[in-house]
Amino acid sequence: MEIFTRTFRVRWSETNAIGQVDLAGYLRYVIETAWDWGATSGLGIAESDAMGFSWVIRETEINFYRPLRADQIFEFSIWLMNWRRVRGTRCFELRIKDDGELIADGTQQIVVLDSNSLRPTAPPKHIIDKFYIENPHIVPHQPFPKFAAHPEPHHSIKRDVKWRDLDSFEHVNNANYAAFAEDAIVGLFGDLGWSPSQFKSKNLTIVNRRFQIKYLTLAFWRDRLNVTIRLSKLNSSGGIWLIEIIREPGGESIAQCVIEWVLADSISGEEQQIPENLVQALKKKIHNKS
Repeated sequence: MEIFTRTFRVRWSETNAIGQVDLAGYLRYVIETAWDWGATSGLGIAESDAMGFSWVIRETEINFYRPLRADQIFEFSIWLMNWRRVRGTRCFELRIKDDGELIADGTQQIVVLDSNSLRPTAPPKHIIDKFYIENPHIVPHQPFPKFAAHPEPHHSIKRDVKWRDLDSFEHVNNANYAAFAEDAIVGLFGDLGWSPSQFKSKNLTIVNRRFQIKYLTLAFWRDRLNVTIRLSKLNSSGGIWLIEIIREPGGESIAQCVIEWVLADSISGEEQQIPENLVQALKKKIHNKS
């Protein structure tokens, strides 16, 4: 099978307050393209339901090279890198349609479950065989870091799962966990006196370079979630956030995220040095070990 590609135009409503597609938007593009890709070979939503299959995303990693903005037209390509009985890895990339400039690429780890028993099950081999391509391009993948059972000092916010957070499977849509993480980070910067407006007034913006998320279990309507943020690394122009989304009470981990970020000029996109007062505020708010 050839690599599957479909075209998107970024709608204005898909951009955030700084005019860019946010993390959750990229994850929605991945999911929508994957379902369309599956439908071309008999593994779309309706066909999967009829066969009693549930496709579960275990982990997603995305590398960002430049932002997507409203009205840009890009091509999203996806292909199967490998498959081992009940699980596999698919790779993807986004390129501007006109000039082929690379916007982002990444990998996704998926597992097939029996819809009734929720146990891993192998889909028919003749169907999976349709997705194989010879010598697939491999997008590098970083091992997911181990999160401490009792993390060092961190910042946290609590939120309730709303009806709008759910998808048609009646649990929180995978993309929305990224939105929860970004909301918590923006809130943290705001608490430190660096609101989105403050960044904008100085022609600065936070740019995500890499996002990685591991899904551990499901969250449902009216669940109470605690989103914790730890700064695992801080350098002159950026750092690495470790975010964990936990269900309360009980402390069950729902998802874990890694976000590598830099401070950049909002016009040129060039990396900038973090102002010293923000560096000190971050160190004071969230203990930094690096």
